[in-house]
This record gives sequence, structure tokens and C-alpha cells, in this order.
Amino acid sequence: MVRKPSEQRYGKVKNGLRKKGRPIPENDIWIAAIAFQHDLTLVSRDEHFEEVENLKLEKW
Repeated sequence: MVRKPSEQRYGKVKNGLRKKGRPIPENDIWIAAIAFQHDLTLVSRDEHFEEVENLKLEKW
């Protein structure tokens, strides 16, 4: 499977949040995009990551 570049993932995450009316900080969109690109579980205590659909998230 060919992975999409993080720039495309960033756009998808940002657009999804925009459609929901639930923006999060730009740097955190990049973090989520890279987690998606590499199929990682993001470990964070920042609750706004819960707004990102289908993100594998573990609260720390």
C-alpha cells in the first residue's frame, strides 16, 4: 500500500475539522496527520485530538 504524504493527510484532517466547526491548533493538525501517515497511536492529554475522526488516540 502506498502511503499518502503528510501534506495530503494534513489537508484531510483540517478539512474534516472545518466541516465540523471544531478547529484545533495547526501544529496539532500536523501531529495528527503524521500519526495517520505512519499508522501510529497518538498518546496525548490534549482533549482536542478527540475531534479528529478515526485517529488512534490514547489518553495519557
